[in-house]
Amino acid sequence: MSKAAAGKPEPELIPAGQNNGSTQSTFGNIVDAISQIQQFAVMERSGQEIPEDFLTLRGALNFFHIGFGNGLIEGIIFALLTALILPISSDEKLMTAVSEYFPLAGSRLFLWTLNCAPIIIAVAICSFLSRYRIGMITKKAVDSLLMGRCFCLLIKGILLFVLLITLNNHLTEESARRFSLVFSLRNADMAESVFRVICSTRPHIVMTAYQTLAIFFTAMIIPFCSIWLVSFYRKSQERRAEIFWSE
Repeated sequence: MSKAAAGKPEPELIPAGQNNGSTQSTFGNIVDAISQIQQFAVMERSGQEIPEDFLTLRGALNFFHIGFGNGLIEGIIFALLTALILPISSDEKLMTAVSEYFPLAGSRLFLWTLNCAPIIIAVAICSFLSRYRIGMITKKAVDSLLMGRCFCLLIKGILLFVLLITLNNHLTEESARRFSLVFSLRNADMAESVFRVICSTRPHIVMTAYQTLAIFFTAMIIPFCSIWLVSFYRKSQERRAEIFWSE
């Protein structure tokens, strides 16, 4: 006798933070969104029949918003680190002074890795989702999350590119001296050091602008590429299994 016939129906898996299987509540952060995708994957792997509309429009928008917010945080942290690291890597004297307190700061490779660390971590997390993109619902959830992140990174990348190019076009020797005096509170020695750092940084601004576009574009496509590769590998394994058992 089945459990249902005995009056003991099998328990249904309800996604975390949801009521009655709906997908209308919002998530706190990307970890909550990934946790729900994991529960969707458990439901689909168990063979439960899930209607296509189980993930409602509001639910898909929730995943999109989480992806957008995650991309926004990535972009802000990247911009702040760029503003800090670019002058250090451009001026030898400043790099030497900073490396006395932080020895790793003397390596440009370390500075570049540190600058890209937020995006590298986020890309790793998003690529981790490839193992859960197995069914109709998980595909919709993962794609909504990644599309939100990509949309935000596209906007942030273009904004940072325009900002850096505008800064390069308006950064003259006279404006650099005025900024140095204001920043140093008219301390002559400090103003001279700040002016030197600005002059050393200016030739690298345009290159950094294009590097930023390349980094953001790479961060956009890597999660999708990893997901497609895993999906292709999974399908090829399924075909091999079908061919093996059909022989």
